[in-house]
Amino acid sequence: MGVPHITSFCWCMGLEVGAKCVGFVHLLVSLVLMILCSVFAENLRAFVGTAEDAGDGLYSTWYKIAVTIAVVTVVHVVLALTLICSVIKRSTAGIRLWVWVMSVLMVAALVCVVVLAALHGLSGSGSDIFLSFLEGVVFFGVMAYCILCVNSYYLMLKSAEDMEGPNKSMY
Repeated sequence: MGVPHITSFCWCMGLEVGAKCVGFVHLLVSLVLMILCSVFAENLRAFVGTAEDAGDGLYSTWYKIAVTIAVVTVVHVVLALTLICSVIKRSTAGIRLWVWVMSVLMVAALVCVVVLAALHGLSGSGSDIFLSFLEGVVFFGVMAYCILCVNSYYLMLKSAEDMEGPNKSMY
């Protein structure tokens, strides 16, 4: 049994257009998150090491988290640019790299969520827990669909390459 694939993206768009849309949305979200976290970290930097931070180190902790997320989003910006360039050039290697890295990141995020929930437990009312669960299902579902779309585009390109056959040489 092989990897599942789809034949068209949302709203009857082709896989190439869908892969481009995924790349541009990934780039947009990554850039916005990188800018927001950078601004947030810069605002927190003024409070790091002050009397307000001395007791519990809350500002220092939030500063470290904001800087870490800003750095991690640089990886996502590079991934998004890789996907966009690969789709435009029809490079199967770049598209496959994006699919594998995003799949690994999605599995790592899922494992992290499950481990943190198991270690720290679930807090809040039943409706808060349900809404958090629903948000997670929607987020990971959309992410999996985007990965599936780009992987299907990769399979389509790879199939077209295989149909061309080996390079012909003139004797």
